[in-house]
Amino acid sequence: MLFKTLPIMLLVTAFAYAQTVETTSTEEAPKTPLTYPLNPVVKKFCEQLDEKFKAYKWGEAHCEYFDWINVRKTNKGTPLIWTTFGEEKSKGAANTTLILCGVHGDEITPVKFCWDLMRELKSNHTFNNKMVVVAPVVSPDSFFIPRPTRTNAAGVDVNRNFPTADWRAEAHKRWKTNYRADKRKFPGPYAASEQETIFQMNLILRYKPNKVITVHAPLTMLDYDGPSLRAEAGKSAKELLEQMSKKSDGYKVSNYPIFPGSLGNWSGKEKHIPTYTLELPNSNPLETDKFWLLFKDAVIYAIEHPMKPTID
Repeated sequence: MLFKTLPIMLLVTAFAYAQTVETTSTEEAPKTPLTYPLNPVVKKFCEQLDEKFKAYKWGEAHCEYFDWINVRKTNKGTPLIWTTFGEEKSKGAANTTLILCGVHGDEITPVKFCWDLMRELKSNHTFNNKMVVVAPVVSPDSFFIPRPTRTNAAGVDVNRNFPTADWRAEAHKRWKTNYRADKRKFPGPYAASEQETIFQMNLILRYKPNKVITVHAPLTMLDYDGPSLRAEAGKSAKELLEQMSKKSDGYKVSNYPIFPGSLGNWSGKEKHIPTYTLELPNSNPLETDKFWLLFKDAVIYAIEHPMKPTID
């Protein structure tokens, strides 16, 4: 298996030098779509998203109002897109937050949560020495289908597919013993086999975030992976964890088990980036407004919270 992972890791490493379209962000949301035409692939993505918003009674998505960056596609050709607010570290930003939603397509509410956050950042937020990177639909092929699924189009759980140190020895073993080979939790044929996994890795390697927030559902908790909260290095991370809970009406903090191939394992444990998993209470699309009101202040506080970058 090792020889299969090497080319992929080379691609990941090389990503930092890939050429992308320069984008800018504004403090006020535009009243009309962006003046330049969307990439046809991204335009199709936006059209699919509009259909989902209508189906879930979320109103207009206005996907075309955001400056999207697209470098990679899924194996089905769907663009893996992200947008940024503020300026990159190379231009002075000292506090970068990466936010990921839609990692599992059947977790509906996180997608809308990211959308509400992007609207807030574009309309009502200023960026002083800060940058926010948002990937609102990490696994689009599993979200856009009529009956969304946890796994991507290849049947892989992309949150069990990161090339963690224990993946080769433990991923399939744990999948078979702990989950009885549940197809919804399949970690993939080999580590980093999926475009969606590489996409998330590349964002971390490119932007070197001070912290990562990934939004899931429906476990009703806030989980942390990263530098030890008991050590001096974890002091700021601990403060943020406590404040996020406090600002969400005392939302439960849980030390959830870590898994081979999970984002928390790879970015938090191995890359030493404070990684917070916000598990919304459910995936009911009719409750998204309630969740936004409950967690808005916590996430905005997290964006503002300074934290020293520790990526390897």
